[in-house]
Amino acid sequence: MKTYYVVGRRQLELREEALREPGPGEVLIKTRVSALSVGTEVWRYVNGGHYGGEGSACGYNSAGIVVATGPGVDLQPGDAVFAIQPHADFVLVEARKVVRLPHDAHLEAGAFTYLPTLGLHALRSAGYEAGDNVLVIGLGIVGLLAAQIAHVVGARVAALEVDPVRCSVAAQAGVDPVLDPGSPDAARLLQAFFGTPGPDVIVETSQAWSGLSDAVRLAHPETRIAIVGIYRSEPTDEVARDLLRATFMNRDHFHNQHLRFIGCSNDPADDYPPDIVRWTIQRNMEYVASQIAVGKLAPARAITHRFRWDELQRVYDRLADGDRSMVGVTLQWD
Repeated sequence: MKTYYVVGRRQLELREEALREPGPGEVLIKTRVSALSVGTEVWRYVNGGHYGGEGSACGYNSAGIVVATGPGVDLQPGDAVFAIQPHADFVLVEARKVVRLPHDAHLEAGAFTYLPTLGLHALRSAGYEAGDNVLVIGLGIVGLLAAQIAHVVGARVAALEVDPVRCSVAAQAGVDPVLDPGSPDAARLLQAFFGTPGPDVIVETSQAWSGLSDAVRLAHPETRIAIVGIYRSEPTDEVARDLLRATFMNRDHFHNQHLRFIGCSNDPADDYPPDIVRWTIQRNMEYVASQIAVGKLAPARAITHRFRWDELQRVYDRLADGDRSMVGVTLQWD
């Protein structure tokens, strides 16, 4: 089987590896579509694969068709499935970590089964309640899908994005309104949209210090700021001072308004019983897949670019060089 690895800074290697038959509890999947997690994957590509210590294989969003199963598996050859697996033409995975998709017509959307769980986890971590106002900052693929999943769970949703191409993609994906945070009318328009309570939850996905500054500036009393994006560079002295003055040094805005910052990752990857841990990554993905199946969640509307599997290095290079037009990106393996 063919699998992509990062082997150095901006260096990919496509390795041919031995393919074995699935053992007990395993399934072999022929990949049809894999989706890119644009921010994380490109960061790892640029930095030689070093991210979280999970190895150097590329990617973790794979949708395909079961071609063989081991003993004790409740799946059949021909079933459409998703798995958190790298960009590869075949993947061998434990069946308990596979998410069943309704049928192969949903494979392109199904390749995004994992990424919306980040927004879902952020909403839960921030104590989202039915009907809350949600503001999403940053409309890369994670932010765009966070806005979609917030709609699914009943939120009133607005978003902030500075890039006009991403604003256009968001409109195509059903996110409205999308405002430029630098516009002098942004705060007024948000106030008109959300009303007196303002944003109850802000999901900050931009990975930019300016995004965090916007979140603080637009927060209302009791706003919970769920921080999904990882700030990978140090703020300038001016930005750091402004953030401190707007938060920990500002009793009226931060302390008296009970402003809260919540760091977000995802729910546990381990398979806990639901009466002990209600939500895990696996159960989140099953929920996302169910919403895709009934048409309530439409990640395929966020796809901006489709490439052949053998174009991955070119795609990474374009993204690493600053191409922000690519938001939802897939590799086709047929």
